[in-house]
Amino acid sequence: MGAGTGNAWGSGGSARVLGGGPGVGDRYCANAIRRSFRRRSQRRPRFSAGAHLYIGTLVAGRYRLDGPIATGGMGEVWRGFDMLLERRVAVKVLHRGLDDSPRAQDRFAREAKILAALRGPGLVEVYDCGEDASGRRKLRYIVMELVEGVPLSALLAERGPLPAEETLRYVAAAAEALAVAHGGGVVHRDVKPGNLLVESDGRLRVVDFGISLTDGEARLTSADGIMGTPSYVSPEQLAGREVGGAADLYSLGAVAYECLTGRPPFDAEDPRGIVHSHLYEEPPPLPESVPPAVAAIVARCLRKDPAERWASAAELAAACRRAKRSEEAPAEARGRRVPRAVYLVAALVLVLAVVAVWQHWPPSGADAESGAPAVAFRSTERPSGPGVRAAESVDEPSQEPSVAAGATALPVETTSDPGGGDESSPAVGGTLPDVVGMDAAEARDHLNELGWTDVRIASTLLFSGPQPQGCEIVSQRPEAGSEADFDEAVDLAYWGLHECP
Repeated sequence: MGAGTGNAWGSGGSARVLGGGPGVGDRYCANAIRRSFRRRSQRRPRFSAGAHLYIGTLVAGRYRLDGPIATGGMGEVWRGFDMLLERRVAVKVLHRGLDDSPRAQDRFAREAKILAALRGPGLVEVYDCGEDASGRRKLRYIVMELVEGVPLSALLAERGPLPAEETLRYVAAAAEALAVAHGGGVVHRDVKPGNLLVESDGRLRVVDFGISLTDGEARLTSADGIMGTPSYVSPEQLAGREVGGAADLYSLGAVAYECLTGRPPFDAEDPRGIVHSHLYEEPPPLPESVPPAVAAIVARCLRKDPAERWASAAELAAACRRAKRSEEAPAEARGRRVPRAVYLVAALVLVLAVVAVWQHWPPSGADAESGAPAVAFRSTERPSGPGVRAAESVDEPSQEPSVAAGATALPVETTSDPGGGDESSPAVGGTLPDVVGMDAAEARDHLNELGWTDVRIASTLLFSGPQPQGCEIVSQRPEAGSEADFDEAVDLAYWGLHECP
């Protein structure tokens, strides 16, 4: 779809909300809205789409109109073709009935100037604009980049409420585009689903800057009028107060609310009810299925006081990106499910491995039963500290027999102390620390620093807790807190089938 499609609410209707409480504001709003609808109904026959355009029309001797895309309050958007540069374009043409309206002409020309001055993702590029006086009447046009997409409003009408992750993606993209506009001193003033185009690859474009307001520029509306779409307009716009970028963030919050629920935050058949709700009421709570982080983002956008909303569109976009990543992580974990057959094969392999290891790793006391000579541990210099166990002195009798009856004890080698002042024997073991949860490489290095030299790392699939990340250790053997000699094997396991250093 091409760029902006105009705005029926802002095509000439206006309303004014004065101070003095809900009653006074509602009376003025009701009268203004009724006058607006009455004037629009009287003018509508003059704006019939395609009354002076048809397929094949050549605009400015260069842009061929190939088919209508959409019609709004100010103009018609056509799919076109640039005969000179041979490329597809979108051509927006001012309604024939507005040719004699200086305000509409100024607004139309200003949209072209604003879009041409803005560059960034999510915005539509302007190629050309001007007047074609070759026919009986002047034809004012804007030639823009052709965006192949559908309005977000059509997407919501077709699908209903959207997932939180998709909503965050659209809101973040729109906020990034608005950040560019706000940086250029432009306030859109009519952010709504119909002015957000979703392309086939999921990218989003913000269109229709026809009623936008630039810094230091006088309003194109009358002194007692406002512009915007009632379901998304900000309280300060309704009250006729100064409008800044925060007004666009409020409207974007209303769009996000509709994406999550399928309806705007305030909806009623009577526009007066919508206006009153925007000014004085809080929106209904979002469904419980909406994640709290997402609900907090939308709630902050919909604050009545502009100062309490997000400080900028860029800050809102960053908040959406963070929340989107936090939502994707558990979803990705749920999606990575290993087939049941893989678990069965892995379990069988693990059982066979355990049996093979057990055959070569007899329990304590096996040496005594088999009559094999017990080997005393070789004492070497080991780190000392909490949990480190020292070797038993060879001069003092052991409290427990370390050699079974009938076995020949091998001599214990000791290292001499050059200083001769330390009579304690060097450490040969200690209490194993808890390394579960650490990275595999970090766990191995930590144990090596404490003195354990035979640290073995292997993978496993037998783990029922939350899915670990990367090479995170999920189990250790011997267990943490048990006594182990420094040359005893320490087996660490991480979850998965990937390789870890």
